[in-house]
Amino acid sequence: MDLDKETIERISKLSPEERNQVEERVKNEMLRQVFQELVQTISEKCFLKCITKPGSSLTSGEQTCLAKCMDRYLDAMGIVSKTLIERSSRNSN
Repeated sequence: MDLDKETIERISKLSPEERNQVEERVKNEMLRQVFQELVQTISEKCFLKCITKPGSSLTSGEQTCLAKCMDRYLDAMGIVSKTLIERSSRNSN
């Protein structure tokens, strides 16, 4: 992310409290985007895996498949995230 001189100047004039507020907003926006991407990815992958033919409603088998697929995907993401955090903290020590 490249910031122009005007933006850098404006940031430098912010009080510490204002900087913290801006930083918090940016973090929240990034988390929201990551969450949206995760939901989109899970939806696409699980839909392709579980929905084999079009219909007016989901069968009970499709519903079960979607639920299990989403659970497995979220579990895997949790394990990967935990591992990355552990490695990051080990490397910073």
